[in-house]
This record gives sequence, C-alpha cells and structure tokens, in this order.
Amino acid sequence: MSTTQPQAILLTGVTGFLGRHLLWDCLRRDANVTVYCLLRPENHRSAEERLAALIARHRDVLPDGASARCHAVSGDIAMPDLGLDPRARERLLGEVDRIVHCAATVEFDTPLAESRRINVGGTQQVLHLADELLARGRLGRVDYFSTAFVAGKSIGRAYEDRLIPASFNNTYEQTKWEAEQLVRAAQPRLPITIYRPSIIVGDSKTGYTSNFRVLYWPLKALATGLIIAVPADPNGVVDVVPIDHVVGAFAALSRSEQTLGKCYHLAAGVDRQSSFGELLQLTSAFFGVRAPWTIPPQISYRLVRPVLYATVWGKRRELLRVGEMYFPYFSYRASFDRTTARADLDGTGIDPPAVADYFHAIMQYCVDTDWGRAQG
Repeated sequence: MSTTQPQAILLTGVTGFLGRHLLWDCLRRDANVTVYCLLRPENHRSAEERLAALIARHRDVLPDGASARCHAVSGDIAMPDLGLDPRARERLLGEVDRIVHCAATVEFDTPLAESRRINVGGTQQVLHLADELLARGRLGRVDYFSTAFVAGKSIGRAYEDRLIPASFNNTYEQTKWEAEQLVRAAQPRLPITIYRPSIIVGDSKTGYTSNFRVLYWPLKALATGLIIAVPADPNGVVDVVPIDHVVGAFAALSRSEQTLGKCYHLAAGVDRQSSFGELLQLTSAFFGVRAPWTIPPQISYRLVRPVLYATVWGKRRELLRVGEMYFPYFSYRASFDRTTARADLDGTGIDPPAVADYFHAIMQYCVDTDWGRAQG
C-alpha cells in the first residue's frame, strides 16, 4: 500500500479478524494513508467508541500517531447509501480515493435472506459508492475480498479467472458467490481487484488470532481426545493460510495498477495445501491424543447421524448441530489454482507456507489463551 501521494481509504469490516489486520497494515506501512472505517453503532456504543476500543486494545502493534489517521464513520453496509448521513457521505465522496471492502457475515448458518442482505446487498451499496467516486474523478481502485470457497461443492481445480456455477455447502458460500458475480460485472467500468482467501488462521509466527471459528472449532474438539470417529475423508483438501501471508500478499498486489481487473487466490494452493488426514496427525501429535477413526461421510450420514440425533439431547445435540456445519470441509474436493497470484507475486518473496511449518505456533496460542477465553 506504499504510495508517495496522500491516500484516503474507506475500509469496511474493520472489527473482523481480517479487517483489523488490514487496518494495522495500512497504518504501519505508510504515513500518508488516512483510513475511514465504516462501523455500525452496536450494544449502545457509537461507531467512534467501537473503533477507539479496537485501537486501544491493540495500540502496541501501531506506530505512534497512527490512530490520528484512523477515523470512524457511522453506517451500515447493508443499508441504502451505506446508512451514511448526507454530510458524512459527502465528506467521503470528497476525500476517499480507494475502497477496501471485506465486511461480510461469515457464519455458515445465517439464514439465506439475511446473508444475502449483508453479503450481496452490502457489496451492491459499496459498488454504488464506487460509481459515485468514479464520476467525481476520485476513484483509484476498489479491493474486494471474496472467498476461495465460491467454488462451493465443485470438484477439482478452481481457477482464479473463473466463477463457475456451483452448488453450495452453506449460505456463506452461496452469497459470496452471488456478490462476486456483481463485482465481476462491475470490473469493466470500475478499477477492481478481487482477492479470494481460503481458510485464514492465526499469525504464522505468533499464532495470534481473534477468530476461533472455522478450522479452530474442530481442532479444539479433536484436542480433547474424546472424539472416537469423524465423518471425513483423510485425503480431503484443507487449504489453510496464516493471516500474515494474506495481508502481506494483499499489500504487495494492491500497490500495483497492473493487478486491476484481476482475481487472486490468497490460498495455499495445490503445492502447499494440506489434507484432513494430515491435520488429524498434527493435532494428535501436538496434544498427545489418539487420532480418531475416519468414517466415509456417506456412511456416517446414512447410518450414524440418525442414531446420534435419536440418542443425544441438550448441549450434546447442539454440539452435533454446530459440528455438522464443518463436516463438508472434512471431505473437500476443490483445490485452488494460484497461477495468477504466483506470477504477480514473483520476486516479492511472499509465498504461502505449509501448515506443518506453523501449526505449533497457532496451537500454542490456543493453549496459552484457553482457546480465546483468556485473550487480552
């Protein structure tokens, strides 16, 4: 994000795991950058109070004076005109020259209408603002975060330059696919770059994460040693990338005008992807527990699942319900091609590490923070 000219960025999704890291990187990387953060007032706290709390909690990762270049803007991506009051909207239209849109609901079980309202409707509102900035001659670029899992239930290699029709495992995948359709349709008229991260985990060096969902949930369950069997394919693809790789790759790619109009898989890719079997081995070795058996998913769903639902109640049934959201990723069959990302990152030294290289760091952080419960 380095630039010799002052730059004003509108950033969405700053309270999320990815969004906060993008904010920190923007503020650290260039003293000429001002960031406007779009936030909803929530839990009787204003947008300003929410941003101040986020900055205060992580002030140690920011350079002196960085918070003065970071401003809260009260709004809501899913509302018309982003929920901005006219004066705030006019200010953004007069100052912003770049949009970084990563706000989304990432819950797998969000009802389709609600997920569509936020992920698709929110993206539509961001594109409307981008059109207005372009009309005023201000817009330099739009960086849009999609997900590699727009591939849905497809099998085989998923390519960066394609958005194929697919069936989906959940409403998150479906609505991110629908949103990327809108973004791709806008690329001929707007300077847009699309980024598709895979499963993002903590920092590869420190292990830090603020998000203990997705991969962390099943790993936490496996760490207990109480799981006897799981519905999974040991050869199922697990594509994992640490947050520092995602942010570093994004920073390098977004500095170049040559990346406009392209789409990048910020993923481990075919060469560095893992498998569910490897994760079982890494987890069992780290926690000193026995790895569970794997049951072919089709057998589990036909025979085991009905028995479990007939015999467990209360918290155990809720645990089973939550776990089922992740089961499709225990037998995933798509691999993410990184041809474009690899070519455009050539010479930067930025390459996704194999999960085995940093698994100890991310698991040790989980242990040290009691899976987030003791997080400062």
